[in-house]
Amino acid sequence: MVSELTEQQIENILQSQSVCRLACCHNNKPYVVPITYVYDGNFLYGQSREGKKIKICRKNPNVCLQMDIINSMDNWQSVLVFGKLEE
Repeated sequence: MVSELTEQQIENILQSQSVCRLACCHNNKPYVVPITYVYDGNFLYGQSREGKKIKICRKNPNVCLQMDIINSMDNWQSVLVFGKLEE
């Protein structure tokens, strides 16, 4: 069943996970990579070494993060967070 998550369910996912997918875009081509993160209740803080994703985000800071909890193929929850990357 597909349904929207409550605010509390979203908070639980953001607090309980430590890996997310970072989506960014360069020359109209999407680029998605896993990164580690922490959530302090207001902001998400990611960690990454220098590389392609950092170079892309410096040119275009608009990003999307995706976190999920997958229990089975028909039982999972996913959160998308849109924002701007700041160093």
